[in-house]
Formats: sequence, C-alpha cells, structure tokens
Amino acid sequence: MRRGIIGFLVIVAIGAALAVTTCRSQDGNFSQFPGFDAYFKANPPSDALPTQEERALLWRNRPHLFIAEGEDGPIDFYRDYIGEGELRDGDGALISASVTQDILNRYKADPDLTFVHKPSGTVSPRPVLYGRVDHDTVTFDSVHGPLTQTFTFLTYNAVFRTSGLPAALPKWQGLLLGLFVDLEDWHQLDHYTAATVVLDGVDAPVAVVLQQHNQQHSYLVGRDIMLGPDGRIAVDAAIRSNEFYPHASDRQRHRAVAMPDGEGMRYLIAGQDQPWMSADDVTEGTVPVDYDLSFLAPSDAFYTFQGFLGEKRLLPGRDGPPGAAYNTLPSLKARAMQLFVGYWRSDDPEDMKRYETAADGGGGLFAFAEAQKRRFFCDWRALRGASEPC
Repeated sequence: MRRGIIGFLVIVAIGAALAVTTCRSQDGNFSQFPGFDAYFKANPPSDALPTQEERALLWRNRPHLFIAEGEDGPIDFYRDYIGEGELRDGDGALISASVTQDILNRYKADPDLTFVHKPSGTVSPRPVLYGRVDHDTVTFDSVHGPLTQTFTFLTYNAVFRTSGLPAALPKWQGLLLGLFVDLEDWHQLDHYTAATVVLDGVDAPVAVVLQQHNQQHSYLVGRDIMLGPDGRIAVDAAIRSNEFYPHASDRQRHRAVAMPDGEGMRYLIAGQDQPWMSADDVTEGTVPVDYDLSFLAPSDAFYTFQGFLGEKRLLPGRDGPPGAAYNTLPSLKARAMQLFVGYWRSDDPEDMKRYETAADGGGGLFAFAEAQKRRFFCDWRALRGASEPC
C-alpha cells in the first residue's frame, strides 16, 4: 500500500511538471486568467466570416502538413469531435447529448461548462484545417525615422482528438506514467496546433509563427523556413503532442518546455539546463495530410468557448482546453506581439542576451518581444537587400 502511494505521488509530480507542456491551465480554466476579459472587451472577436478575397489568400498560402507513420491526423471539429459527446454544466447536469455548433455557441461564455468527447470510432473521410485572417500594424524605428507596416496574419488551426505527451519523454517516465495514463491521450482535444503565415503589404510571406506548447516560435521566410515551388510552407506535426515544426525529411528532435519562463527560455534558446521533467518533441513527417480548408467567424465557440472542451481529469493539466483564442498570455495576444516574442534562434547568444536583459529588468516576455521587434526588423530588411544600416 505504501509503495503504491509513493508511486502515485511520483506520477502526480511528473504529471504536474509535464502538465502545462500539453495544456494551458493547471488551476481552473485558463480562459479566466486575469487580462483576457479586458483584452476581448477592447478587441471583440468579429462575427464575420472571411471575405472571398481573404479565402483566396488563405487557400493560396495554406501549409503542407505532414504527420508520422501510424499517427492519427487532424479531424473535423464540429462533425468528428463536438458531434460525438455531451455538454454538462458546472454541477454535472446534462445540457445536451447531441451537441451542435449552435448549442456550443449558445453556451460559449460559461467557464464552468464541460464538453466530454465520446468517440464513436468513425471519422470524416477528409480532415479539416480552419483558416482565419487578422491584421496588425507595427511601427519600427529606422534610420529614416518611424516606418509603419501593416502585416496580414493567416492562421491555420488543425484539430486533433487528443493531445499526448512529447515523444522524447525519458523512458523511465514513460513506463511509470504508462501504468496509470494513456501517453497518447493526456487530455482531450488539441486545437491550439496552429501555423500562421505572415504577409507584408504586398501579400508576400515574410515570416511564419508556429504554436509550440505554451509559446510561439517565429521563423523568417527565406532563412529559417523556405517556401516550396508552389509558394507554400511545409510543417510537421510532432508525434503524440501534435505541435507544429518546420518540415524535415528525416526524424528530428526539438527542444520543448512546459512554460516560457526563465528556465524554459534558457533551454529553448541556449540549450542550457533542460528543466526537470520536461520532454522534447519528435517529428518524422513522412505522411502528407490532404485536408479541406474551412472558415469560422473569430467569435465562434471554436475560438471563444470559455469552458472546458474536453473532460476534466484528476491529474493537473489533463482537463480539456478552452477555445483556440486562449493560446497565450493576454499581454501577448496581439498578433505582432506573438510574432516578436517567438522570434529567436536556437543557440544564438545575442537573443539569449536580450532575453536575460528583459528578464533582469522585470519586463519578462513583453520586454523581450519589444527587444526582438528591432531584431526582426533588421533581419527582415537585410534579407531583402537593404543597403543602409538598420
């Protein structure tokens, strides 16, 4: 009995440490994190679907997606996921056992609700990625004075039925956790898996932002990530965790952490002292995914549902997530902020120095994003052949 209790406590410790690697909330629902309410009041999600011109832009720039052999691919959110389950209120009372898009939207503002997915084993013949268009205007400091640039952000969300633990989880941890939980099903629903293609004023791709666990990683087009002959990027979904990384023809290991705090960022950028109980992601994108592109209003429950879009489970971090709009901290919700805070290169001492300066000054990730804004501007101009100094 005592050995069993000790073993369970070890499982809880491992689970708690890994929890935020695959989920965004440990205590209550992340949608209730301070700052979200103010952000969405100041920036209310639109009820409008993309225009025909925006849909054409999304279609033209849609990413190629690859998964590993044997991995489950993305699904249709409303048909394959929401259509198979039940919605319950905060007391556990049944609201509906036949949940539709209309029903989910009717209750999207209640943070106490829980949708529990009950898969039937069937899946739509073609998966779906959800595309949306956002804009953000940024003013850079240049040698000629302020330079204002409006960027267009094309975001593509994939939906996976479950989110598992990273594939490079140490073997002993995997064996121990596997006695109690399904490593492929750490929590229900993974729809934060997103790739954002950033366009300049003439609709040319300049950068890509990939959601990776609780942080974004930004890549400069033409240097960090390349366009294919058809002008599209290619990304791989990580084994078990589904996180997106630039496509590679072979098996790749990627640094991953629970949270982008000081310890986590030092590991991500410089490879210093991997945080205890963290686990890296693994990609092996050998299977192309042929998918349909669908469109939802930014105000749809897919993005804005405040409750739990997956069953609530015992261990920390195993509860289902809220809507896909709750993908990062409120202070970093602006699209340009997500671009800049994720703009760092592995093993780059200058990026590490700027992070340390921001952290030491108490500004944290927000201050780091402001510093990386300048770095992005200089790198972007240099890549495009600017002759004058940045």
